[in-house]
Amino acid sequence: MSVKRPARGGGRRRPRRRKPPVSPLFKALGAVVMVAALVIGAILVARFMTAPESRALSADRKSLSQRPPVAASAPRMPAKEPETKASIPQTAARSAGMERTPAPKPQQPAPATSAVPETDAVDSSSLRAALPPLPPELPAIKKQPRVAIIIDDMGYDRALAEKFIGLNPALTLAILPHSPHQQAIARIAHAQGAEIMLHLPMEPSEYPEINPGPGALLTSMSPDELLKVLEENLLAVPHVKGVNNHMGSKMTTHSEQIYQVFSVLKRRGLYFIDSRTTEASVCQPSARLLQLPFAQRDVFLDHVQDPAFIRKQVRELVRVARQKGEALGIGHPHLTTYNILKEVLPELRQQVELVPASRLVRVIG
Repeated sequence: MSVKRPARGGGRRRPRRRKPPVSPLFKALGAVVMVAALVIGAILVARFMTAPESRALSADRKSLSQRPPVAASAPRMPAKEPETKASIPQTAARSAGMERTPAPKPQQPAPATSAVPETDAVDSSSLRAALPPLPPELPAIKKQPRVAIIIDDMGYDRALAEKFIGLNPALTLAILPHSPHQQAIARIAHAQGAEIMLHLPMEPSEYPEINPGPGALLTSMSPDELLKVLEENLLAVPHVKGVNNHMGSKMTTHSEQIYQVFSVLKRRGLYFIDSRTTEASVCQPSARLLQLPFAQRDVFLDHVQDPAFIRKQVRELVRVARQKGEALGIGHPHLTTYNILKEVLPELRQQVELVPASRLVRVIG
C-alpha cells in the first residue's frame, strides 16, 4: 500500500502576491522620457553628420578675414594666369573630400612711376626758358628811426600856431595854461589831428627874477595848494594827452613835489616829458617809481635863433635818432623856426618817421 507524501509546506499552497497597479501618471512620464531620449539622440546624430562641413566653412571664413585687402585701384591689371586645379570652386573640392589649397598671395603693385612722360618734362623746361626771368629779391626794408618834435610855449600867437599846425600833423603842440588863445589853438590842432600837451609852468632856479607865468607850480606851495593849481591848469587846456615842464629847473629837482604832480597825471592817464632844463632833474626816477609813461628831451632845436644853427640841430636830432632808434626835439613858436622846419621837413620825412610825442613815451622798468 503506497503511502502519500505530504506536500511541502505542510500541504498548503501559499497565495500569490498581487502586484500593485501602475499609476497612469507614471506611464505617461515614462512615455515622455522615451520620446525625449529619441529626440536628443536624433539631434546628436544630425550634429555629428554635419560637423565636418561646418568646420570647413569656419576655416574658410577665417582664412578670408586674414587675407590682405585688395587695393581699390591698381596701376596695372595683372596678367591672366592659366586655369589650374586651384581654380576649382572650393565648395566642390570640399564635397569631394579634397584638401583645400591656400589661395595665392596677391602680387605687390609695382612702384609708382612718374605719370609725366619725358616729353612733358622737355616741354616744361622749354616753357620755363621762354618765360621772362623773375625779378631779383628786394632787400628787407630797414625800419626808419622815429622822431617827435614838440613846439613849446603855444597860446599867445594864434596865427603862428596855425602855421605850425599846417606843417605836419605829427608835430606836437605844448600849450601854456591861461594863455589868450589856448582854447582856439587846441581846437584847431585837434581838428587837424595834431597832439596836444599841457606846457606846465614850474619854478626855475632864477625865480622870482624870471617868472614862469600864470599857473606856475612853486616849491613853496603846500601840497593842497600845489594840487589845486595843477588841476586848474589841466582843465584850462582841452584835448591834452600829456604834460611837459615849462622852465622848472628848481621844481624838477624836488622829488616830493614831483611825486605829487606825477600821482595826478597817473590817475588821469597822462604821460610826462621832461624838458631837461637842468641836469639835476629827478623826473626820470620819479616816473619809474610811479610807473608813469615817460620820455625826455634829446635836442633843443632853436635856443639860438639862427637858421644855420637850427639846421645843425635838426641834423643832430636825426643823428641821435639813428643811434638810439628814436629821438625827441623841442622847438619854440618863432618865425625862424617855422621857416627852417618848412624847408627841412620834406627831406626829414625821407630819413626818419615823424610821430607824435606819445609814440616815444614808455613805462620805465
